[in-house]
Amino acid sequence: MTRVLVCVQPARGHVGPTKPIAEALIAAGHEVTVVTGTRYRETFEKLGATVALLPPEADFDETDLDGTIPGRAGLRGLELARFELTHFVRAMPHQLSVIDAHDADVVLCDPLVMAGLALVRRDRRPRLLTLGFLPFMPPVPTGPPGHPLRGTLLKTLVPWVTGPARKLAKDLLGGDPGLLFTDWPLHSDGVLQMTCPGFEYPRPGVPLHFIGPTTVSAASEHPLPPWWADLDGGRPVVHVTQGTVANDDLGRLVEPAIDALADEDVLVVATTCGAPLRPGPLPANVRVADFLPYDELLPRCAAVVSNGGYGGVNHALRYGVPLVVVGASEDKREVAARVTWSGAGIGRARASAAPRTLRRAVRTVLDDPRYRTRAQELAAEMATGPTMDEVVQLITAPRRGLS
Repeated sequence: MTRVLVCVQPARGHVGPTKPIAEALIAAGHEVTVVTGTRYRETFEKLGATVALLPPEADFDETDLDGTIPGRAGLRGLELARFELTHFVRAMPHQLSVIDAHDADVVLCDPLVMAGLALVRRDRRPRLLTLGFLPFMPPVPTGPPGHPLRGTLLKTLVPWVTGPARKLAKDLLGGDPGLLFTDWPLHSDGVLQMTCPGFEYPRPGVPLHFIGPTTVSAASEHPLPPWWADLDGGRPVVHVTQGTVANDDLGRLVEPAIDALADEDVLVVATTCGAPLRPGPLPANVRVADFLPYDELLPRCAAVVSNGGYGGVNHALRYGVPLVVVGASEDKREVAARVTWSGAGIGRARASAAPRTLRRAVRTVLDDPRYRTRAQELAAEMATGPTMDEVVQLITAPRRGLS
């Protein structure tokens, strides 16, 4: 039996891909303790895990980020990124207080749990593996030509965005964490990257283990809506989503996409994650739900329009669905760049897009078979990746590895 400590931020997009790994470890007879927020205590306890709650200083409610994270309200774009990086670092000592209270053989760490930065600097520590449900972003000069953060832009933006967080990390750690301090996964014992090699830039020498997307989204979790049979009506199905975080204003993507495709011969299926659409009737070819089971929906889709959540994009690619991605918040720029680079769709690193732009992009992805062909190639790559039993072996058997 291996004692595994799983550290994950209390956010749906982080918990979703972590749950199947924790469940598989428990099923294999290992002892699993999960460090997370109050909102997801019951989620992990139902799996049979012990839950150690984060202190209030490190916890938050993802459904009310502005209300539970003081100082966040009103920030957008790079200013928001700058604030959130500092907030993540500020939580570090509070996270460590929980982690250090547990003896573990292995720690699985969310890349945004900045306690990982402190752990990799210790001479004596448990084996530390990173949960790779975000785009892997070590120093960018190894990225391909045309990457949006190369050259002058990188030199200008990175110090400004990371400056306050880096200073705070230096104070907390008693030493300089480095320019791109969020690269601590490079110094962990491996990254369980939840995609396939064809969707990540080549990173020679980086300890990446490609395990494919792990999130499960079944009808048992999200019941089918009354209009579900409409998906089998013969029209191409286009799914539209702004994900679970950046959906406070559906006017950025969901509503423009609905307008863009209102007169197209497609069925638009939009999820709002509980956010309100603007008042008024919907076009006849639009169906809306708060949430839908992706493992039921995506096999029926001809294309996905997304704001670039890494998990959702890779879930679509698991089923060979090409994408149109428009996003600029959190890690969305990186995901949009990978969609274009991989050839699986069209990516735009912008906060929003006009209906005309979206219509043109969706029509291109639907009409040019190269996008679906490439998405299907990536799906095939994912299908040949390790099984969950092999992932468990990788986590619990340090001398064995996967690539």
